[in-house]
Amino acid sequence: MTTFNFKPLVSVATASVFAFLASQASANTVSAGGSVAELTVSNDWGGGYCATVTINNNGSAAVTGWEVSLNPNNSTIDSLWSGVLDGTKVQGAAYNSGINIGGSSSFGFCASATSSTNYLPLISSLEVEGGGDTSSSSSSSSSSSSSSSSSSSSSSSSSSSSSSTSSSSSSSSSSTTSSSSSSSSSSSSSSSSSSSSGGGSCGDVNVYPNWTSKDWAGGDYNHATAGDRMVYQNVIYQANWYTNSVPGSDYSWTEVGPCGSSSSSSSSSSSSSSSSSSGSTSSSSSSSSSSSSSSSSSSSSSSSSSSSGGETEQIPNAANNGYPYCRSADSDPDGDGWGWENSYSCIVFGSNADSGAGDYPYCVIGSSQLTLCGSDTGSWGTEGGEICLSESMCPGMGSTTQGAMRTDLVNSDADSTAQGVYDYLRSVWGKYMLSGQQDLTWQDNIDMYQRVINDTGKAPAIMGYDFLMYGNDGWPGLMQTEEAIEHWGRGGLVSFCWHWRDPNTNHSGDFYSVDTSFEIPMANNELDTNSPAFANMEANVEMIAAELQRLEDAGVTVLWRPLHEASGGWFWWGRSDRSDNVPPAYAQVKLWQWLYDTLTEDYGLNNLIWMWNGQNSAWFPGDEYVDIVSFDSYDGQQNYESQVEVYELTASFPHETKMVAMSENSNIPDPDLMAADGAWWLFFMVWNDTDTPEGVSSNSNFWTGEYYNTNAHKIHVYNHDNVITLDELPAF
Repeated sequence: MTTFNFKPLVSVATASVFAFLASQASANTVSAGGSVAELTVSNDWGGGYCATVTINNNGSAAVTGWEVSLNPNNSTIDSLWSGVLDGTKVQGAAYNSGINIGGSSSFGFCASATSSTNYLPLISSLEVEGGGDTSSSSSSSSSSSSSSSSSSSSSSSSSSSSSSTSSSSSSSSSSTTSSSSSSSSSSSSSSSSSSSSGGGSCGDVNVYPNWTSKDWAGGDYNHATAGDRMVYQNVIYQANWYTNSVPGSDYSWTEVGPCGSSSSSSSSSSSSSSSSSSGSTSSSSSSSSSSSSSSSSSSSSSSSSSSSGGETEQIPNAANNGYPYCRSADSDPDGDGWGWENSYSCIVFGSNADSGAGDYPYCVIGSSQLTLCGSDTGSWGTEGGEICLSESMCPGMGSTTQGAMRTDLVNSDADSTAQGVYDYLRSVWGKYMLSGQQDLTWQDNIDMYQRVINDTGKAPAIMGYDFLMYGNDGWPGLMQTEEAIEHWGRGGLVSFCWHWRDPNTNHSGDFYSVDTSFEIPMANNELDTNSPAFANMEANVEMIAAELQRLEDAGVTVLWRPLHEASGGWFWWGRSDRSDNVPPAYAQVKLWQWLYDTLTEDYGLNNLIWMWNGQNSAWFPGDEYVDIVSFDSYDGQQNYESQVEVYELTASFPHETKMVAMSENSNIPDPDLMAADGAWWLFFMVWNDTDTPEGVSSNSNFWTGEYYNTNAHKIHVYNHDNVITLDELPAF
């Protein structure tokens, strides 16, 4: 989500280009509507600087949107993260524009000086929606001190998409928009509090789930954009940004009020348990405040099958009115029998909304009716020149009996170290959970490993890394391979994902579907290996293969998680708006299988344990291509439930039993609840922080502070008998 705070687009000039002048420190504050914004310059190398702005909500109600106007003085902003830049105005991104009472939000930016004097920035004004009145004022400007410094500046950059602002006064309409909400993940429910300003007439507002009964000026049918309204259970909700989730189920909606009401009120909605994943503008029945992550579809699976295999109750594929059955109860947070999965309405089996099961000659997934293969291969196929789906892959049609777990890795040539790691993981699964922490890829100066130690006295067994920035000389985040080798040398385990940038842009593009038109190249139902796009993909893979080879040469086994969260649609490798008629899941399966064959056979990489994170059974590439399945879980504040339902859902995707990991998360499941529910996550992997000092509580900080995991909970987890930390790992 993956969800992200930082999306590089242009590179900041490195500090070595500049003569280092006297270092200056700057801070100033602005207050409005019970909130205070404070700007702090964190790195000043004389020819430029990096700064952080933190907005604290000290008011009596939740903030639903904010805008900070910057005065860069004699400098030019080169990059900005965790916000949307329009000129010198910054709005919150989709995941951090709301601030609960007592909470905070932040963004950061870097700039180049255009003069040797008066180049440090100030805040001109702050505007907030909710949280109190919307007046803005400026106060308290900065002091500076002189000290000489010589250091080298890592470049950072970000994609700043323009966004329209709708500043609230005391009216009920408040909205901010963001062009790309993040990556990492989503939840099938989340907790939020929202301030409403009264309802109104429902006669001219769409009623959920009918997205098309009336036209919106601001968006196409099947979703809402910022400012659009929808009625759900006789209550009007207003969209804060692009969303197709159930109104009121997540942070993308603000309650306006009951139909016919004009009074001002405050409401808070909350539900627990996540159904993942990291996303951008495609949402499921809920979303989280992930920096990487907005919302995702809970997904389709043939049933909820236990990790040890065996028979479980079979939920049919679809109801007799054509709607698919929900695969997770979490998809229906309000309990009315209607849920939201795969960007489409679903019905809870056996609920009041269920009029009985249907019998169809095709497979229903979301709004799609997929042709079933005459011969079941356990995967996708082609018959008569047409793409088809095996019946065993269709939710509700396949067997609920799983085969035994493999004793060996799917790569029969895997090296002895990788096989040893796999054997160890098999030995602890079902009894213990390994601790994990994701590195802050795009900020080399923040040490997530040390932050965990500082808070718990223990070190994580697994560190997660990302090839996000590779291919871009001078950018931060290019030492991930070295950091992984270092952690392996400590005796730790290593995981890698790859936020694969648009292959047509020479590594500098984006990976979100909304920000790129790139799609998996297909021709005649196969990868189009003769296309320029495919050649660019090959070049990208060659670059990453070289890094994986360096890791193999150093003896490092990699828990390798490519093409993650594909079913969400927010990354180009899972985009749902393909220009051809190829099912997105089929294209992704073909890409996964090609990537597996290329890395294992062509490049001979035998140090990889392949971890699939597609989060939907139709996207599963096959048992012979996957060692471990995983789920990315983001939800509201301080929800420590075991997430047993999504655990069982994920466990049910493969035909063979596979270990189940929580490969990204906000809240850490309580080990006691996990054991009680039998939700034996192989490991957890807390997502990273944003660029703030240690200890700052913010919805963009997944480890530091206490927004998601309180310090007491962190200590409880890391010192639990069922949780494995670095010091408890064997030698590999």
